[in-house]
Amino acid sequence: MKNLVVDNGSYTVKCGFSGDQKSPQITANTVVRTRDGAIHTGNAYLSQHSQYSGMLFKRPHEQGNLTSWEIERPVWDIAFEELRVDAKDTRLILSETPFQLPQLSINTDQIVFEEYGFDSYYRAVPQALVDWVEHDEAEGENGVNSSEQKLTRKSTKKDVKPIKSNFSLIIDSGFNCTWIVPMLYNNVYWKGVRKFPLGGRAINGLLRELISFRHYDVSDEAVLINTIKESTCFMAQDYKKTLSNRSSHDCVFVLPDFKTTTTGYIRDDSTKRSKNSDDSEQQVLHLSDERFTPSEAFYHPEIIFNSSTSNSSKIHSSTFKNLTDLIVESLMTCPVATRPMLSANISIVGGTSKMKNFKERLSHELTSELPMDWTVRIRENRYDSIDMAWHGGVSLSEDDRLNDVCISKKEYFEHGPNWCQRQFGFKNQ
Repeated sequence: MKNLVVDNGSYTVKCGFSGDQKSPQITANTVVRTRDGAIHTGNAYLSQHSQYSGMLFKRPHEQGNLTSWEIERPVWDIAFEELRVDAKDTRLILSETPFQLPQLSINTDQIVFEEYGFDSYYRAVPQALVDWVEHDEAEGENGVNSSEQKLTRKSTKKDVKPIKSNFSLIIDSGFNCTWIVPMLYNNVYWKGVRKFPLGGRAINGLLRELISFRHYDVSDEAVLINTIKESTCFMAQDYKKTLSNRSSHDCVFVLPDFKTTTTGYIRDDSTKRSKNSDDSEQQVLHLSDERFTPSEAFYHPEIIFNSSTSNSSKIHSSTFKNLTDLIVESLMTCPVATRPMLSANISIVGGTSKMKNFKERLSHELTSELPMDWTVRIRENRYDSIDMAWHGGVSLSEDDRLNDVCISKKEYFEHGPNWCQRQFGFKNQ
């Protein structure tokens, strides 16, 4: 029996067989239509360099919920075909967003058993799978103060022994939103789960508005905006101080001309020489505070509504909880004895968390909000932040306890579609 682990994210699908692969196969979770009307599924759009401008992306997730299997099914078909998946002899370990609507979860169960015909099946939230990954101990220079921690990858050192804690706080910042999930003894503490409705999509939207208002209209340039975000944006350690010195963070981004570049790049002396192009022929963006203002919405969500076109006075006068507030709220709902241990065992995962200074800023904000005698420690990931949940699913597949909690196809057809929801739903976990 093979174990297929699928981390079904809203931006990418990470899938692969446990034991056979050291890293997952990553497929873009989208269907793309180019300006010429052609449809591309998954990673196929990446090869259409001349069509990057004006691409229209349609994703199966809305507000974090898997709502469209008409889009998801072709993406899975391509990913499974490349892996040569034989569902009849395969056990599926699938990740699903927390608090998924029950009917949408039932739809997923039906697709898994009735359409694909997997032999057996286990469904869990990705943050619970992350907790199955053994972390390397990442202490500061004095072993306590997280503000002095070194965020270097220590997993390659032979003298570092992996440790596993019974208490951990998983902060998963993805494309659609950011989840705060406390884990107690490998179980999700559902009363403490919080959702911060900002992620990579929101940063892209704010960046698009700023550039369109100040420079050029890039409202139809989804690929370009994402490239600018990944190559230039960062999280300011102190927003007011960084804003007052924004000239020191100026950079020049060369827009694609589809001759020398199809994605654009940051111009410096080395790239200028390598491209051998005349400055007068280049269209460029001079970016300064655009590099760090969009990401500041994580700690000042009112930035989004102040920049919106809404005229509602109630929206502009409302108080919105930022990421730090929700993390503190999540900790305070947990049992009193576990709170300091959770703050000392924080794991940050997700694609948006790879933004420069993301971990350092969050550590600073939590240190200033939590009691002085608590340790705030962000633990070092053994794997890439994007595929931590997939590696956790691989670790789970090697545990004998999985045989006791997964559901077979025979059990599904005996008990009906609601059986998986009763076993895997958040109310019973």
